Amino acid sequence: MTEILIVYKGDSRIGELHKEAEGYRFCYRTDWLDHPTSQPLSLNLPLQPEPFTTAASRAFFANLLPEGQLRDYYARKFRVSPEDDFALLEALAGDCAGAISLYPPETGPIPGATADNYRLLTAAEQEQLLDEAYVMDPSFLGEEKRTRLSLAGMQNKLPIAYIDGQIGLPLDGAPSSHILKPQNHRFPSLVENEAFCMVLARSMGLDVPDVTILPIRDGAYVVARYDRTTDVNGKIIRLHQEDFCQALGVPPRLKYEINGGPGFADCFQLVTRCKNPLADRIKLLQLTFFNLLIDNADAHAKNISLLYGSSRNPSLAPCYDLVCTAIYDRVENEMAMKIGSAFHPRDIRREDWQEFVKQIGGSIKAVISPLRKVAEALPGTARTVAREMENRYGENGIYSAIIEKISERAAATLRCTSDM
Repeated sequence: MTEILIVYKGDSRIGELHKEAEGYRFCYRTDWLDHPTSQPLSLNLPLQPEPFTTAASRAFFANLLPEGQLRDYYARKFRVSPEDDFALLEALAGDCAGAISLYPPETGPIPGATADNYRLLTAAEQEQLLDEAYVMDPSFLGEEKRTRLSLAGMQNKLPIAYIDGQIGLPLDGAPSSHILKPQNHRFPSLVENEAFCMVLARSMGLDVPDVTILPIRDGAYVVARYDRTTDVNGKIIRLHQEDFCQALGVPPRLKYEINGGPGFADCFQLVTRCKNPLADRIKLLQLTFFNLLIDNADAHAKNISLLYGSSRNPSLAPCYDLVCTAIYDRVENEMAMKIGSAFHPRDIRREDWQEFVKQIGGSIKAVISPLRKVAEALPGTARTVAREMENRYGENGIYSAIIEKISERAAATLRCTSDM
């Protein structure tokens, strides 16, 4: 049984994950610590020769793995305990969020992905992939021993390579370039919902990756990975990133503030450690306002990330997972992070915005003025984007339903901030 997993950043060995009776511990390699361009794996795992505690190690690595039913499914598939992070990382962590991958000592990432490392799917195989229940498991292709794909979160998704308009399955731990999400029978038109909200965010000036809806079955959402780029030869290159739970040392089960997870005060304090803290504070404010006004109750700390360049200090990553959750009756509409003392948007009062400003720092005017500008502009912009989406993808009642929620939330926000 594997007792050590080698942690790679790109092609570089940067550390080791050691299995222990109580879990596992991460330690940087000496040659990585001595490297002139070395970077920390996480703001919560600074460069140091001493091994990290099990709790600190888990907070980063557990956040690389799927959650909920997806995690249970893969635990059954690989015949390991759902609580065994180490075994699941060994099975899945060949292509994760960011530039990190994990392998047993006798193996490792491929030195350079070529066309041979991607299996292009036929139209029939694409349809069959969507038939594989809620996990989109590509094992039916006969390549299950060669695919090591892991994306965190609860939603059905699959890392893919989108090559010349075709869907490719990365093999042998080769990097993916996009994420594919199918329709969800529990949440009708979720594909159109997320695509609309992402395009709307871009129209409002937020930084978002490219998105499209593919005409597979009744539609599949495809989003470009912001943690991937290509070199001059077209080879896909991984970029290192971490989500806010990882950076704050918070395990995935605590991603919601109501469960003891991060709140806005924690998130805004975190961006003070970014390369350009003022610019990223403004971006985080805009994201906060946008999520509130589209009625996205799932904007937790795992849905905000940091992206690393050549500096040891990261920058706020582009926005992702933007969805209007309020249109689904089965979704609890309490926000993932409270505004002041209010967890539900309908409970937000003038005093809550005052408390919010105290929590994140700054002046009332510097926060409320841009909030009101977004609230004033968003409903009209949403109507314009809806027409664009219908022209491109066809009519769908989800757009008008989201616009109604946006209009209600914008009006309520303007009312309660009118004298601020």
